Amino acid sequence: MNSEIIPGVSLGGISIGEAIDSVFERFSENYEIEILEEVALFDGGLILIGYASSSGIVHSVMCGTRFPGNYKGILWAGMTVSDVLAKSKKQIAFGGCVVVDGIQGIGLPLPPSFDDFEKITDFLSLEHVFENLSVFRA
Repeated sequence: MNSEIIPGVSLGGISIGEAIDSVFERFSENYEIEILEEVALFDGGLILIGYASSSGIVHSVMCGTRFPGNYKGILWAGMTVSDVLAKSKKQIAFGGCVVVDGIQGIGLPLPPSFDDFEKITDFLSLEHVFENLSVFRA
């Protein structure tokens, strides 16, 4: 596993569109993997992989706060709303995530039931922590 994040493509060396079985083969010796319904959880939340059970194809990869990488110093798991406002010019809600500055294929998942906003501070405090960062096909 590496710390590289490529929006819409990969996170930690796990690519969107690859077979989940291939991911298991590469990482099962070094990481504890818990398999839930269409989600594979690595080391208790270091990485979460969403995949279709019918095809076994990865459709999203998300990391938690223990993941060592960040996207160009702009986005990372564990950042606060205050960090987001300081590191970006424009924030929109897209697919249940905060997407910044028009960068497609990467975002900070919003809390359940908050899937839209006009301003990110409409319902989240400046101290709110985004526990995960998600890479998805845009």
